[in-house]
Amino acid sequence: MQGVGFRPFVYRIALENSISGSVCNTPVGVHITATGRQSKLDNFLEQLRADAPPLAVIDEVDVHATETTSSEGFAILQSEQVETTEAILPPDVTICSDCDHEIQDPNNRRYQYPLNNCTNCGPRYTIIRSLPYDRPATSMSPFPLCHSCQQEYENPSNRRFHAEATSCPECGPKMMLSTVEGEAIVTESPIIWIAKKIEQGCVVAIQGVGGFHIICDALNASAVTELRCRKNRPTKPFAVMVKDVDMAERYGVFDVSSRNLIQSHQRPIVIVQDKGACCAEVTKGLDRIGLFLPYTPLLQLLFNQLDRPIIATSANISDEPIITDSTTLKNRLGSVIEYVLEFNRDIVNGCDDSVINSAGDVSIMIRRARGYAPANFNLPESLDKRVLAVGADQKNTIGLGLNSQAILSPHVGDLQTLGAKAYYQQTIETFFNLYKFTPDIIVCDKHPNYTTSHWAHQQSAPVISVQHHYAHALSGMVASGMGIDSEILSICWDGTGYGDDGTIWGGEFLTTSYRGYRRVAHLKPFPLLGGEKAVKEPRRVAIGLLFDLLGEDAIQTSNPCTTSWEQEDRALLWAMYRQKINSPKTSSIGRLFDAAASLLGLYQVLSFEGESGLMMEKYFDPDLDICYKFNVDNGLIDCSDAILAMSMENNQVRGVTAFVNMLVNIICCIMDAEGRKEALLCGGVFQNSCLVERLFFIAPKRGYTFYLPPKIPCNDGGISLGQLAYALRHDQ
Repeated sequence: MQGVGFRPFVYRIALENSISGSVCNTPVGVHITATGRQSKLDNFLEQLRADAPPLAVIDEVDVHATETTSSEGFAILQSEQVETTEAILPPDVTICSDCDHEIQDPNNRRYQYPLNNCTNCGPRYTIIRSLPYDRPATSMSPFPLCHSCQQEYENPSNRRFHAEATSCPECGPKMMLSTVEGEAIVTESPIIWIAKKIEQGCVVAIQGVGGFHIICDALNASAVTELRCRKNRPTKPFAVMVKDVDMAERYGVFDVSSRNLIQSHQRPIVIVQDKGACCAEVTKGLDRIGLFLPYTPLLQLLFNQLDRPIIATSANISDEPIITDSTTLKNRLGSVIEYVLEFNRDIVNGCDDSVINSAGDVSIMIRRARGYAPANFNLPESLDKRVLAVGADQKNTIGLGLNSQAILSPHVGDLQTLGAKAYYQQTIETFFNLYKFTPDIIVCDKHPNYTTSHWAHQQSAPVISVQHHYAHALSGMVASGMGIDSEILSICWDGTGYGDDGTIWGGEFLTTSYRGYRRVAHLKPFPLLGGEKAVKEPRRVAIGLLFDLLGEDAIQTSNPCTTSWEQEDRALLWAMYRQKINSPKTSSIGRLFDAAASLLGLYQVLSFEGESGLMMEKYFDPDLDICYKFNVDNGLIDCSDAILAMSMENNQVRGVTAFVNMLVNIICCIMDAEGRKEALLCGGVFQNSCLVERLFFIAPKRGYTFYLPPKIPCNDGGISLGQLAYALRHDQ
């Protein structure tokens, strides 16, 4: 509740009800002492629950009787400082309508002030150094309040009452404009100046809340092509920022659900159907586009000068965390950007943009970061030890377990580079410092070669490991609010996960509870020729499947996969297959997606993870009633018929639609065989919007209920929550 105007709210309703006492932040939440008539106290408690500020999250209200105090009036006390804390660390939220009105009003003293905020909006997590959340503990501490701001800060009737990040043009941080070489640019209107450069086709960097954005004109094909070249990002789509919902609807197809998402105070990137109105270089052939609205006053003011969409991608080197300071920005991305617009308020904690995929009425969390994280989840029962969950190596998040609270970090990212690994350790240290936390137990993934697993075993605390897909399932169970005695069929489909048998799992049906799990069905394992190389080359997966079915004769077949290889390369791959050289087995549906993309001629080599699944969304036809055959024998799912059919398919729409419908029917088949009407969907495959839409379309017809928690990523970004849940019943 901290940082959302809760204490001023308590103060106001206490005065309304003639209640004396006090309110203060404590390490475990907000503590209120209230004295008054019983009827007034009852009304006070009712308002406390029903009328809380829009950003406040109340998990529970504990009420205890105490001796009557003799104090008069009601006071907001200084926050308590003790050794431990369980208070909710507030995420950053977008500019509110009141603050937006002020920066647009020429008669307001905050007119065009690019850092305007109040208790209902603005930075929180990204500026905080320690809890409780008070101004001296933030990067606003170097900026003493002017007389006018101080009066607002001390006035209980003002919405800036105890707004820790509040400031104005007189006392707040200042904007700075420079070339990438560091030469200062002096102008009375930095925002107007940078807007003109964007219109002229320049690539610039602008400071956001949790890091810098790289920005250019999304309608200028030359500018976007140049950005792709400079950033070495050949095909991965760019996120596009638009002025408002009206502009968003020029470029994407919105329904009620996605429209509410893009306007929410979290301001995530929302992936919707593309209308093709941006230049083709933005999406590079995909039919989906990620759109979001400006979430800071600075970005809002920028759109006062621009009537066009802009690329607003994270300022980072590929696979590394978002850059949070201009010195690093200029050193690392000096060849990418030309100008930098920043302000002199430090970003203490980096935080990337959140991403949500819209699949009809279903929202699929892809990346949980700005606006949504840090996040607290209620565990189904209390932990008896302090637990650190270190997450997975892809889309990493970390988690802390304190009593019945699971506290998750924002998105950290893939831990493939030294910079990413350093940021991962920095995030752990940040959360240890904020929560004054020392773990009694560390939970890691079962994969022996994960960076996170290695790190865990180097620490002094005892370490327990959990199977990757079971952690996926536990994450979904917690996020869905399932009780401690719950059991459910969990469909765990992703790209990779270390299995109990030493193979790579990823196409699993598990019956799961908080006590344990049982593998009831899975995809028939197939080889990954070249191991890790196969993850980036779908054709390696596809030709391995063809070797399984046709043997050496697969070399002579003609389809998009085989013809992408030279004849001698096919022979070498056959030798690799036959001798089982660097050809680990997998049951992964994610890799099956890749094989389908290769056989159907969509992709042979990928430039980013998940590219094949995204392209399939373009070709899926929900009105086409066609499905490839499959076989299930004693829980083993065999898609051989589908592989052969795809290798001979010459219509990509038919091929993709039949493949996706087959996956839907596989789920129905296993659910019926297990006598289940409910199932939990988890794993990165369920980021695919056409698969999810189809499942939720058939669910009422078949009497099924599917759980896909909207508040936690189904990909590895949710693994840390599952690891914390594992410690409930497996703490040794």
